[in-house]
Amino acid sequence: MNQIIRNYLKEHIEEYELKKYSEEKAFEHFINKCIVSRYSADRFDPDDVMTDEGEIGLDGIAILINQQLVLTIEDAKKILQSEQEIRVDFVFIQTKTSENFKLPEMSTFIRGVHFFFQESDRPHTNDQIENLIGIKDYIYSQITDQEHRPYLSLYYVCCGNWNTDNNLQEVVNSDKKNFLKSGIFEDVNYYTFDQDDIRGIYNEMRRKVKKVFTMEKHMAFPSMPGIKVAYFGLIRCKDLVRLLKDESGNLYPNIFEDNVRDFQGYNTVNTEIRNTIEVPDEQRKFAILNNGITIVAGDVKFNGDEATIFDYQIVNGCQTSRVLADHEDLLSDNSYVSAKIIQVSDVNVLNSIVFTTNRQTEVKSEAFVSAKPFHKKLEEYYNSVEPQYRLYYERRSKQYDMDSSIKKRKIVSLAGQTYAYVAMFLNEPHSVHRYFGELLTAYSNRLYGKDDFPEAYYVAAYYFYIIDNLFKQGSLDRELSAYKYQLCYIMRGLVGDTKLYQSSNKKLKKQAVDMIELSHNDAEFKLKLNTACTILKDSLKEYSTEEKIKSSNAGVTPDRTKSLTEIITKHIQDYTHEALNTHFLKKGDVVTCLVVAINPHNVNVELKTDDVRRKGSIHIKNINGRYIRNIDDYFHIGEFLQAKIISDNYEQSDFGWSLSTRKDGDSYAK
Repeated sequence: MNQIIRNYLKEHIEEYELKKYSEEKAFEHFINKCIVSRYSADRFDPDDVMTDEGEIGLDGIAILINQQLVLTIEDAKKILQSEQEIRVDFVFIQTKTSENFKLPEMSTFIRGVHFFFQESDRPHTNDQIENLIGIKDYIYSQITDQEHRPYLSLYYVCCGNWNTDNNLQEVVNSDKKNFLKSGIFEDVNYYTFDQDDIRGIYNEMRRKVKKVFTMEKHMAFPSMPGIKVAYFGLIRCKDLVRLLKDESGNLYPNIFEDNVRDFQGYNTVNTEIRNTIEVPDEQRKFAILNNGITIVAGDVKFNGDEATIFDYQIVNGCQTSRVLADHEDLLSDNSYVSAKIIQVSDVNVLNSIVFTTNRQTEVKSEAFVSAKPFHKKLEEYYNSVEPQYRLYYERRSKQYDMDSSIKKRKIVSLAGQTYAYVAMFLNEPHSVHRYFGELLTAYSNRLYGKDDFPEAYYVAAYYFYIIDNLFKQGSLDRELSAYKYQLCYIMRGLVGDTKLYQSSNKKLKKQAVDMIELSHNDAEFKLKLNTACTILKDSLKEYSTEEKIKSSNAGVTPDRTKSLTEIITKHIQDYTHEALNTHFLKKGDVVTCLVVAINPHNVNVELKTDDVRRKGSIHIKNINGRYIRNIDDYFHIGEFLQAKIISDNYEQSDFGWSLSTRKDGDSYAK
């Protein structure tokens, strides 16, 4: 379970007061809540879909009729008798906190679902399951004249990554076909939910808001690929504000999630919008004077002029919306804003809408990079970090400007994130002088990929933040202040290595995690940073006079040259090679030994040293520098003594090092 999901679970445990639950059971509760929220139009208690203790293969079962959770046959009767058009959903959930999708466990899940629908010779499980099976049997007995059979949705949830290339996908496809062949389902969906899907469904659940309002003078757009329905019309400014706020009058936190910019404050444009609102006659012309907004919703329905939208976002028009919300008390019933409301069936179409509707305003093309799915995951990772180590990833421009509780130096912009990552993990601290848009283009295949690990991006920004702070506090040599990104790169080399890895490589994630742990230990971090500063100083000394002249003539400082990075890399590699070297003993060294065996003509010893070559032998002739008759008179097993290495023959000898010792007097080797 990664840090982001663990943070979701922590919030869920607090919200539902589940502290007495085991982590596994609390996770089942959390997942059941997220998934069933997809199907239920009403609030429900996740406990109602949890299976009883001892039920094997199934962690959650939900039966829904027309988006209403059914818990008894009486519930089913009431709905079936009162509504003409019926849709029935059977939802089955199996949840695992492990990071691996395993065939035996998936097979157990499918077997449990088969038993549920098995007509005869069905094994008896428990009263809860028998009640649900009774509801199922009643529903099938009553819907013979319905146009559609029930829908079956299967969710196998795991905290790892689903690999579509493995043979498990073939098993999933086969299981789905077998359920369809039964002929009792209108359609079957089998979802293998991994950590990215968990993130997606959690955020989807948080956006599940339904609003009803009037949209006057609306018209439907003609049919278009990837779009279910789309409408254009006028919404009262007052009604728009109601779309933005919850029952307590607070802005919904995710209402502008897919905007590329957050509220920009009262700049020139937003001040003009405010001025329009403040003058009644101008406000009445608002729909003409303003470019309008674009709303994307999960579901859109119209009954005359009355619109109902569900699971929606404002993807364009954040500035207009925020100014209207700020001045709600000035809005009249005669002021309108033009709006497009769109229900998409293809996520690529959604991305296209976000891009094109925002592109028509003055937004730099680089800002659209942050609309990629990875950036939402990265923002959530930042937010899941413990408060004392937290930074704030500004996925949308000026996202945190209006929050006075956040220290502005803790905000990481897209540019800052890009520079830090390129310097630390792409081994190019000399490239950070370039405009970050160039770097985004140059490394489009190596930055912000869907499967990248957010830990690496976070730690790159966090190390830069720490090092920058230390310079500002005067704790580091100011002469090195132009080389902050080089120091970040060196720190990564000292903790891990200087190899280039794909951003989704698990070795890179391990390095990032190790670096995060180091940053939480102030003393160890500063020791490592002192080493990094020394390596940087040595590298600058080696940076030749000729190179300095070339750089100066070209108007380039050393921190911007690839040759300095190459020198630094060599120094890192040389240092780490020596630091990790486990072969350093040589002839003439005096070492502490433990007697492990006494033989007629020699003593076997174990060298107490960090050198991995720890075997040794002291021949009888090398004891006290003279002949002795009985070796047992001089040694006992478990005794510590000092001895001198007298020949470099470790690899050639079965006994390891040849040593000498002196047992009389001070026991010092001669």
